Amino acid sequence: MSDMDMEDVMNYLVDRRADDLPPQAFSGTFMSLSWYLAPEGDKILAVARKWLTLDDEYRVAVALGLDEVFPADSRAELVELAASVRERFPALAGPAEEWLERWDRAFGGG
Repeated sequence: MSDMDMEDVMNYLVDRRADDLPPQAFSGTFMSLSWYLAPEGDKILAVARKWLTLDDEYRVAVALGLDEVFPADSRAELVELAASVRERFPALAGPAEEWLERWDRAFGGG
């Protein structure tokens, strides 16, 4: 992508979404694209990590839905990130907690 970077593309798509499009629709699309696009795949995940720190509930929900990867490199980071999401967006506490459960299943406990 020479003229636009991946973050611009992702923001463009989300900003122009249909009013009733659930965040999970983008989560699935972005997750698939992260596997399909060799060098850009890592950029998609980096943008999603950034979105988790924003005060935009829709973008946070999209990032939370990328369920084939972890948005942190350690359990401690994941705990911190989940707490931040819970505090800013109580409605998203469940998906944030699911990360911890998946981490514990994948890596053996907390």
